[in-house]
Amino acid sequence: MSQGRNSEESWWKRLPGLFGYMDRVNDTLPRKATVSSRIEPRTRKEDFADALSFEVFDPLWTLTRQWQFGRFKANDSGSIVTAKVSTTRTPLSSVVRGGRTFPYSTDTPLEYEVEKLDRAITPYIRVSSATRFKKMLENHFRTDSPKIGFYLEVLLSDYPFVSFVPPIEDADRDIEILKKEENKTLQKFSACFERRIFDGFSLYRNVDLFSKRYPELSVLLERYSTWFRKMYLPNDSETSCWNERSLGYDVEVNANGINYKAESYDSNTLSWYSFDGEEDNRERGSVKIEKMLSYLPSPAEIPGAPKRRLWEFEYGKVRFGENSGKDHAMLANSVIMQYTSMYSNDWMITPLESETGTILDVKGIIVIDTFGDRIFINTTPEESDNRTPEVEFSDRWGVFRTTKQHAYDTDDFSSCKGLLFPPTILRGDMSDPLEEVEFLRDEMANMVWGVETKINDGCGGTMDGRGLSETILSVVDAKKDSDIGVGTEQEAEYYYLLQNRVPINWIPFLPMKIPGELRDIQLRRAKMPIFFNGKYQPVRPSTELLACKYSKNTNGLQSERVVPFIINEEEILGYGTTVSLRAQRTRWFFGKSFLWTGFSRRISSYQANSGLMFDELIRREDDKPIQFEELK
Repeated sequence: MSQGRNSEESWWKRLPGLFGYMDRVNDTLPRKATVSSRIEPRTRKEDFADALSFEVFDPLWTLTRQWQFGRFKANDSGSIVTAKVSTTRTPLSSVVRGGRTFPYSTDTPLEYEVEKLDRAITPYIRVSSATRFKKMLENHFRTDSPKIGFYLEVLLSDYPFVSFVPPIEDADRDIEILKKEENKTLQKFSACFERRIFDGFSLYRNVDLFSKRYPELSVLLERYSTWFRKMYLPNDSETSCWNERSLGYDVEVNANGINYKAESYDSNTLSWYSFDGEEDNRERGSVKIEKMLSYLPSPAEIPGAPKRRLWEFEYGKVRFGENSGKDHAMLANSVIMQYTSMYSNDWMITPLESETGTILDVKGIIVIDTFGDRIFINTTPEESDNRTPEVEFSDRWGVFRTTKQHAYDTDDFSSCKGLLFPPTILRGDMSDPLEEVEFLRDEMANMVWGVETKINDGCGGTMDGRGLSETILSVVDAKKDSDIGVGTEQEAEYYYLLQNRVPINWIPFLPMKIPGELRDIQLRRAKMPIFFNGKYQPVRPSTELLACKYSKNTNGLQSERVVPFIINEEEILGYGTTVSLRAQRTRWFFGKSFLWTGFSRRISSYQANSGLMFDELIRREDDKPIQFEELK
């Protein structure tokens, strides 16, 4: 039989012209082809009533087997027809920025209050704000051209536009001045507007003085001051939620004696699960709104669960019995399959409405079944289990509840009452990076570099940090003093390198133990010296993120003392971290738009190798450091 079958299967190979045909067909077919079959149930009778009746051959045997396995043991209960939910709503009352508490309402998105940062006052902002006030002046005095020209001349003489003004006068600013001089875009921008327009920022700083001189402009100047502060300086008191040590935002909102905190928020997603709560037993003046809601519950639909109707097809994309090749995963599949097949019909869904910017606390649920019985359901897990806090495992986890702060430190894993609905945006527009810094680990040098890849050019655009570094270093090399050469010793075969240099857009961060800190290692910003104009000068950062911040004296004035810039070591991952300064815009209630500037954080894709060397003997022929094996 097998020989005959083989001969029958290969008969086509002996036919003339067909030899090798199937091999060619198989080669042209795709390697993986999906074969499907259509199943159509078909009965032998024209009447479908018997087929749909689902008759069994021996009904009595089926009933006895059901009785044997206890299928007739039912609960004396009815189906749920109505659910009443007792709720308490508490609106958010305040937000904390920079250690200070400010009143808050849902008139503004929470991201706007958290992420908004003061803009660095660039020449572009000075000119743009001046243009804004010029338009406001023209709209205010529409037909009075002489008066418009008079005020413009006064502004041009009192607040002239000056492009190059160092923020602090000291003796080590040659490199900073050189950066501005080599910024060709800024040079062209200044040449275009210098002596042709006034300084809008200077007008903002002296708006009160200018209003006293010209009272008829008091209303106009007040509108201009409000617009400038909202546009460029939203944090008047220099408060910000940005934490330099964690490279993220520290969010804190208050309501009804409960403080909700979200640490290291990185401008990605801010939702209810981002917050941890801390209860305060002190009574606050928050307004509580109690309301009873009535709903009609509906059965919960779980993908992969058995359908309620006999002939209804199930959801085919969920296959709990599929073997993924990992034995340990089959245990979880078995548990889920048992749950969905046996207990999926025990769950009901009830909608629950709430306003954004509130804390919703469900005090209890009253369920009414078909028999009219009322059942009260506690929302607190401890009350449902009749357990006291002293009993072991009394701290129950509850869905849609906020975890307490410092749970691991205090060994208290209970949750706060109420669910926070933060007033966050659903979608917003984000610009290209205005500034960008990549924090990269350099394992060979045992340090971290803050690479300024994109730098604000001061004219509303960005410039490449690497290109600026190459330009500055070429100018530094061209201005080297002639008396620093090595003379006749240049003909030597080797030369000694004390330290090589890195690009000026690479800002070093050194690991060290900060006095008074509990952490063993932290990353502190340092300075790379560069020899220019006959002395070593420090290279300061060019971005707003890494910019040097100066402390204030007792009288509130800015001093020359630089505040240390410190980053927690765990924040810089092995593949680096990128922080970008971006402009964001969103729509809020009633179509109101909000525009702000803030930082965003993401993971980089590579490490760094600066090539930093100290105390090296360099072969002049190939300009490479020699190895120790060559010295033997």
